[in-house]
Amino acid sequence: MIEQKLKEALISMQEAISQSDAARISKALSELDDAARTHKRELDPQLLHFLKRRSYQKALMFLEGESDIPKGICGGKG
Repeated sequence: MIEQKLKEALISMQEAISQSDAARISKALSELDDAARTHKRELDPQLLHFLKRRSYQKALMFLEGESDIPKGICGGKG
């Protein structure tokens, strides 16, 4: 399932960031971008929005079923 692959890529990216592993960060970013592009019709619009805006923490929260995802300012507009 694509959501599981996205979740794994997001977790991998977080781990790579904490270890300053540029190669793993780059790989995870590519996986996330490819998945968002390839599966955009299958993904929940809110999840797709988070991925396109690179709101990866919010995307992970969404995939983990959290309901209190903080609202942000998209595109610099309030």
